[in-house]
Amino acid sequence: SEKYILDKMLAEFPNDSFLSEEKGKIGKNSSRIWMIDPLDGTKDFKNGGSGFSVMIGLCEKGVPILGVVYAPAKNLLYFAQRGKGAYLIINGEKHKLKVGSQKFLEKSRMVTRIPNGEVREEDKLEESFDVKEKIPESSVGIKLGLIAENKADFHISSNSKTSKWDTCAPQIILEEAGGKFTDSDGFLLDYNQPENKWAGTFVASNGVLHKKILKKINI
Repeated sequence: SEKYILDKMLAEFPNDSFLSEEKGKIGKNSSRIWMIDPLDGTKDFKNGGSGFSVMIGLCEKGVPILGVVYAPAKNLLYFAQRGKGAYLIINGEKHKLKVGSQKFLEKSRMVTRIPNGEVREEDKLEESFDVKEKIPESSVGIKLGLIAENKADFHISSNSKTSKWDTCAPQIILEEAGGKFTDSDGFLLDYNQPENKWAGTFVASNGVLHKKILKKINI
């Protein structure tokens, strides 16, 4: 999957740089970098689940400006471009995305991870939230997509393995749908940082709930 994507995109955008999960950094253009995850939700894929996706995002001067998340087993295609809105194509039909307006945590829907038999520290964080519904999902792209299409209200992750290619594409999709994506202090992620992996916790929400979530996790 990664080889196919890189071969096609290198031919289409020879002057841009690329950062992918397996190959690392390709190219010297520091202002336009495509961030590619050829298979997000690997464990779910291995276990025969449908919660995996292919994610391609474009960062310009350290800011996500374009993103595509394709979940083939679910027949979902999320995409967005800065200033042009976020969309979902499902069963051949195109829908514009807009986050919900739920402002009460106890009435909200939280997207959680699928444990796949392993215990992580972030499970305690998820368990600390008393919400109306918890929706387990695997791929970060699908998790944020659910918020973007108003099927969920927020998601929290403190997975130490989360990297730039995991967040670039879904971030712009969520933002263009009206949502918010930050670290646990409320700051935007810095895609110009030298490390590919993110440190700490990030929060994705419908925007309305964001301050309440940050307050709760920082108590």
